[in-house]
Amino acid sequence: MSNTASRREFLKSIGLATSALSLGGAALAQEKGQPPKDARGNGAQLQEHPYELMICDYVRFKLSRVDKRGKIIWEHSPEGKVWDFVMTDDNKLIYPIITDKQEVRCIDFQKNLKWSWHYANEFREIINITKHQSQLIVSGQKPPQAILMNLDGTIQKRLPIPARYKHHHGQLGNVYHVGNKHYLAQLWGEGTVLEVDKKGKEVWRYQVPKAGKGGYPAGTVQDVLRLDNGNTLVACGTQARLLEVDRSGKIVWEFTGKGHPELNFTNACNLQKLKDGSILVTNFLRGNSGRGAHAFILSNEKEITWTLTDHKNFTAASQVWAIEQ
Repeated sequence: MSNTASRREFLKSIGLATSALSLGGAALAQEKGQPPKDARGNGAQLQEHPYELMICDYVRFKLSRVDKRGKIIWEHSPEGKVWDFVMTDDNKLIYPIITDKQEVRCIDFQKNLKWSWHYANEFREIINITKHQSQLIVSGQKPPQAILMNLDGTIQKRLPIPARYKHHHGQLGNVYHVGNKHYLAQLWGEGTVLEVDKKGKEVWRYQVPKAGKGGYPAGTVQDVLRLDNGNTLVACGTQARLLEVDRSGKIVWEFTGKGHPELNFTNACNLQKLKDGSILVTNFLRGNSGRGAHAFILSNEKEITWTLTDHKNFTAASQVWAIEQ
């Protein structure tokens, strides 16, 4: 990949409105190749974010909203471990949280609790959640189920997922609705992507091949994304690579951090398809914090057009999400 003028054209083409919230601490985000300011503001001018962002820090267990100027404008540190979240169109956050009660919570940006679902009597653990239109998909572990909810927390349906991993942690990750009442599931412990029908019957399975000397298969699938061409993009976790695979299981494209040392690409985590077709990739830096990018954008031409780096305010981001207006 080259760092060409297409990056500048991409950033010029983005003009999104941002919310005016109270200002907090500074967040540093730099376009690839641009030197950041230091804590006193010295150095070259920072480029604006193309989007306002929501960020989950899994080491500090906090949720932060960052405006396009790179400022933290809202922050919340719940009293438990938080890894994942979704944001609703009416400006609410819904997230699973590991507490004594084991909960899925919904709050507004005044930090008012709107509702909470205590799941400890039904599931051993829930750490992942996705949203499809006006429906939540919460991923239960032990037993592995996709719990389909309304945005008010009302359970509509429970879809069994044929996961094989024995330990509860990593049995089932993100589950996405991919059309035709089919669902695409991330099986973290199995290093596998699984597609099921509306009854939970398997219709397609892909296991990431072993690569490198790291552990396998657990941890080699951190997120999945169904692309417009019908292929599936896999964030291969600790293998630190992205794979695009077709229905036959053939790898048609691969991205690694090779040639991009500034990324310190160590754990391919959350994936978000943006409205222009580009992909926002979260780089989970747990155990590798202090160097590299927390996230980056890959354009339709598969070029890096933007990176987020803020080691002052964030340690290891498990999810960086662009707020598209």
